[in-house]
Amino acid sequence: MPVTEIATCPLKAGANIGDPNDQTAAVLSSLCDDLRATDGMQQLHFGTRMEDPTMLELVLDWDTLKHHQTFMASDIYGPFMNRLNSICEGNVSGMHIDFVPAGGLSKTLSAPATEVPPSTSAVSILHTDFSLQIATFYFDREPVSDYTDNVAKLDKALQGIDGYLGYTIGITHETLEKEDVKGKAAVLTIGWQSREAHMAFRETQAYKDNIHLLRSNSKKITMWHVQFMQSL
Repeated sequence: MPVTEIATCPLKAGANIGDPNDQTAAVLSSLCDDLRATDGMQQLHFGTRMEDPTMLELVLDWDTLKHHQTFMASDIYGPFMNRLNSICEGNVSGMHIDFVPAGGLSKTLSAPATEVPPSTSAVSILHTDFSLQIATFYFDREPVSDYTDNVAKLDKALQGIDGYLGYTIGITHETLEKEDVKGKAAVLTIGWQSREAHMAFRETQAYKDNIHLLRSNSKKITMWHVQFMQSL
């Protein structure tokens, strides 16, 4: 079963992954090349949080969780992580999610994009023309059994909302800790034509009538927006 990995990396000060001539962008592009050549890798996107550009987010789709685990157990994984850590200021964290509806995230991530060619390097960057909202809901132990079914109702409320591109929801394979909360988490992604479109939706009656479907019995929530890129 396909699985999505979301990895978070705190970048070193001054890094600019959107600049094809930046050294960090060059290292990241090389890492992406290696990942694309890895058995079981379907697609990957990366970008920094719009709220905090020092935080790099990578979204990687694998054929199965086993394929990623095999990569992590391989001889090339250690050197790969050394190169990734060379552009990071702190620890890299990650989680795996089975998103529904199937293919929903890929559809959002295939929205129109703009290529930014290099001037002096071999790295070319493709900038997506949309904003992906990533929200994580932390639960004691696990969400209620019908949580993802209830969140699907939110999609109906979002239909016709200006700037809405699509959603996915899924539960983490890992047990996560957020302050005093420990358990499985739910991860929501929503594609928007812009962050401003999301902020405008938060002022609508539709948002107020349906936000309880997301919050449910969660204890902590984190949320940010990412404008994703691809290296070419």
